[in-house]
Amino acid sequence: MNAQHAGETSKRKTYAGNAALEIFEVLWRHSYFGHGLSVRQILDHLAAMHHVNDPDELPTPKTVRNQLHKLASTEFLGRRVGYLTEADVAAVECKDPQPGWYLDAFLSPAEMRLLADSLTLSRISLDTLDELVGKIRELAGAAGESIDYLNHVAAYTHINSEFLSTIDQLNQAIEDGHAVTFQYCDYGPDGTMVPHTSHTHADGQSGTHTGLYTVDPYQMVYKNGRYYLICHRHGEDKLRIFVVNRIAGVTTKGANEAPLRMERPASEGFDAVDFMRHRPYPVADEPVRIRIAIRDRPMLNNVFEWFDDPQIKHSPDGEQFEVIVNAPEKAVFWWALQYSWDGRVAIIEPDSLRNRLYDAGRRMAAAYHPDVH
Repeated sequence: MNAQHAGETSKRKTYAGNAALEIFEVLWRHSYFGHGLSVRQILDHLAAMHHVNDPDELPTPKTVRNQLHKLASTEFLGRRVGYLTEADVAAVECKDPQPGWYLDAFLSPAEMRLLADSLTLSRISLDTLDELVGKIRELAGAAGESIDYLNHVAAYTHINSEFLSTIDQLNQAIEDGHAVTFQYCDYGPDGTMVPHTSHTHADGQSGTHTGLYTVDPYQMVYKNGRYYLICHRHGEDKLRIFVVNRIAGVTTKGANEAPLRMERPASEGFDAVDFMRHRPYPVADEPVRIRIAIRDRPMLNNVFEWFDDPQIKHSPDGEQFEVIVNAPEKAVFWWALQYSWDGRVAIIEPDSLRNRLYDAGRRMAAAYHPDVH
């Protein structure tokens, strides 16, 4: 064996040790179920990755095949490598179908769409949005091309630059069992964050109060396009719900830099998701039994989309229904304002909710009377 041939053999043997990882990366980035790669295409992608033109610097086709069979038998990193025949591809509906070797997607197109679309509703900067979408694409591999539409999504005009940092600090406090102090904000007329002004103190005393809030954080939950913190505010008996995007200046430190102690930890088994599912709007008040008359079958869509477990009673003609839900009265008040304008929804009980809607209707009638401008 001459020196040149020995060098080429040594080079290929060295490469063979890393071939599995690099072949896996090629499959990750360029294949998905329904779109496979031939051995020749895999070698072409390897050449492009290393910017080489000399075939001697690449593994042999035999090495690639051996590594592919090894990957297929071991499920490297828990991912399945498979081979699609012409007959397999004929039965698959996908973009650019092609037989060959492929790697099962880490995220399906539907899963990617769900994750990516949820990011577009978050009030984060465009740079952060691009970075997070890029990470989803990296996880998804070749299938990540299906969310290219996000290249044209703009961020919200008014954002809280501390949003991700706030989530990180709240999450850490929840894990460590510490209380937190933060400044809660409102949007000012120019869209900037200004300290929230409350007209009552924690002890119920009246008077304007602008300042910090100290709470025991229980959990964060996404609802109706916003991210909320469910917590107990120190000095109060009931739970509170804050919009995370309007929280700023989070700290877990108290006097002398000591961790803030929780005043009232969450009860054992507290389920934040279940808590929010019983609330069409994020209201911390306790649920009450509410009876609703539905006078049009399609209105049931809005019942099931907003309430977790409604009880439905049919009228004899099957077109009118009595619905019973358990939800906070204030939350159902807001829901009823949305859907009772045309008479297809009417609250039967409790009387307190009916009276609240009656008062709201009188105020709206006065505000929108044709003689009022």
